[in-house]
Amino acid sequence: MIIFLSVLCIFSQIKDITPAKTWNLEIVTKKTDEYYLLTKDTPITFTVEGPTYIRVYTRIFWPTKVSKKELYKVILQENAIDERLITLESERSDVTTDMRGRPVSKWRTFYIEVPEGVNRYQITQWSSPNDSMLLKFTYESPREWHDIPAAGYSALLEAVEEEKLVKYYEVLRDKKVTLRLQGPVSLKVIARLNYDMSMLGEQSYSLLVSDNGRTEQENVKCYKSDVITYENRPDVVPSNAHTFYIRVDEGWHNLEFTLKGTTAKSAALRFQREK
Repeated sequence: MIIFLSVLCIFSQIKDITPAKTWNLEIVTKKTDEYYLLTKDTPITFTVEGPTYIRVYTRIFWPTKVSKKELYKVILQENAIDERLITLESERSDVTTDMRGRPVSKWRTFYIEVPEGVNRYQITQWSSPNDSMLLKFTYESPREWHDIPAAGYSALLEAVEEEKLVKYYEVLRDKKVTLRLQGPVSLKVIARLNYDMSMLGEQSYSLLVSDNGRTEQENVKCYKSDVITYENRPDVVPSNAHTFYIRVDEGWHNLEFTLKGTTAKSAALRFQREK
């Protein structure tokens, strides 16, 4: 049986968050959650003593008369030296508004690995549907995952991500990628559509996942990545990464992944299991 899952230690204290302008959101259960307000012209800065991990929760104010997903981007700067651009995608929340009833997006998060010592961070809004967005900070460590190999695939694709060489397995439209593993286990699947030179703009595709005659479908909308390329395949450009999770029941399973609903010739898949 396949069940798709949605993608969630305090060691010290986050200090000196500026500007300290906060915003209250009301959940359907009447729970109030406090976020910091990040505006286009005023970055948020804060100090953290490491080593530790910070999880940053983000939401955007939802644009009027928009029903599809929205992209937004922030720049994370560490100690006025290192910078990275973080792209997030979300949709309107059905259960959360601000205290005025204004709709907001579902939360999306990213992690900051804080090195030893006192570290200063700055988060700047790079692009968003509105001039303001919302941030919340918690001490949370990411889950530990490790890569597992596919049993059958068309070709290996090598991408450089965060200065590491990452292997993906190519799935062609007319050929499956297969994976054999023993449950119970949580399986993380990272997928990228492969753009050829004729493909432009937003694209859609579907991945069919079959296990002993039972099939589930993951539908995806994507865009061409601005930062990732394949070292061994300059003829194609990967899309942004789409991540989903599968709960695999007890026993041995032969999972089959099939690409559908796209003009692209192939996609790339990476598999990880929880440690």
